[in-house]
Parts: sequence; structure tokens; C-alpha cells
Amino acid sequence: MLTLIALLSTGCVSAKDTERSFARMELGQAYLLEGNVEGAIVELRDAVKTDPKSADAWDSLGLAYMARGAHEEAEKAFKKAIRVDKVYAGYRLNYAYLLQKLGRRDEAVVQLLVAREDLTYREPAKVLNNLGWAYLQGEETAAAIAVLEEAVRRQPNFCGAHYNLGAAYAEGDHVRKAVDRFEIVLEMCDDQFPEAALSAGVLLMDAGHVDEGATYLHLCLERWPDTPVAARCREKLKAEGLL
Repeated sequence: MLTLIALLSTGCVSAKDTERSFARMELGQAYLLEGNVEGAIVELRDAVKTDPKSADAWDSLGLAYMARGAHEEAEKAFKKAIRVDKVYAGYRLNYAYLLQKLGRRDEAVVQLLVAREDLTYREPAKVLNNLGWAYLQGEETAAAIAVLEEAVRRQPNFCGAHYNLGAAYAEGDHVRKAVDRFEIVLEMCDDQFPEAALSAGVLLMDAGHVDEGATYLHLCLERWPDTPVAARCREKLKAEGLL
């Protein structure tokens, strides 16, 4: 009996350990926000060692490893988080993002479809946006448009979802819908998406609306003059003999 009790006790996490793990996790998250990736990893490793049942700590460790570029370790950490908490969409969203970075789109879709079922998740538009992006990567244009339209309905100020919806419309040869969406991004999102001006300009020019497209490309040069996006706008204008 004493042996059994001892074995059971080794699998328990005390309230003190839980508190210590949480403190380490918070410190690790703070380091990660500051850009101190190695410091974050040290703290988060300690957090999960102290409390292996902390899904938040495993997820944060996955993000830290991903920031380091240690993708194999990141995947292991995300899988641990999902094993501890099979429902919460945020963990699967982060794991799916890693999978998409690694070119494993089909696996990412599986994770995002499960995440979509978490009706308690407070940011469903993020799941829908990433799912739409994954569909777009797989040339499933109609599916991408459907979920991205839902994403912007749920969160009308979500710039990334508007941009991705514009890209999906462009892939589906809905030129005007795509340009309208890129225009929304340019108006609503300040200087976050210079790619919207480039995409609108190139799309219009390729559709034969050269002057209208040139307006967007010149806007690109004016607002973001020393960026890689501006260089691409300049190349397109030169190719069309307009610069």
C-alpha cells in the first residue's frame, strides 16, 4: 500500500507547484513579448517541468520555440498543450500556424476545423482567417471565400481577413470585389498593408484597367517609398512603360 501511495503522489502537482509554474509562465511570456526568446524558453521549460498539466505553459513554450526557429520542439510543445486541453481553439490555432509555415497545409486545416468547433473561443475570426488562408494555399478558392466572408462579418475591423478575402476574390477572378476589399484595407488599416495597393494595382492592370491600376501603384510609391513593396510597384510601372 505504501508503494502505491508513493507512486500516486509522484503524479500530483501541489498548489505551491502550480503557483510557481504560473509565475514562471508569466515571466516567460513577458520575455517573449520583449523579444528575449532564450530567456522565455528557460522560464517556460521550468514552468512545464513544474506543472506538466499547464496547457498555457506548453502553448507559450511552443510559441517561444517557434520564435527561435526550433520547429520540431515547437510542434512537440503544441501537441502537449492540445493533449492537456483538447477543446480550446487558441492552442490549435497556434499549432496550425506552425504547420502552415512548414508547408503542411492539410494538417493545418484539420487543426483549424477542430478549433472552429470551440464555440467559447472569443476570437473566432482568427480561426476563420487562418482557415481561409489555408484553403487559399490549397487552391480551394470557393471555400476560402466562404470562411473569409464569415471572418469579416464576425470582426469587421480585422484588416488581415479583409486582405486575405481580397486575395481570395482575386484568385476567383472577382476583380471588382477584390479591389473593393483592398480599398477597405487601405482606408481602414493605416499603413499596415502596403501590399493592398500593390495587389489592387497589379490586378487592375492585368485586367486591362491600366490607368486605374497605375493610381494604386503610384499611391504605393508615395506612402511606402523605401519598402520592398514599393520596389515591386515601381517594377510593375516600369514594365508597363509608366515610369
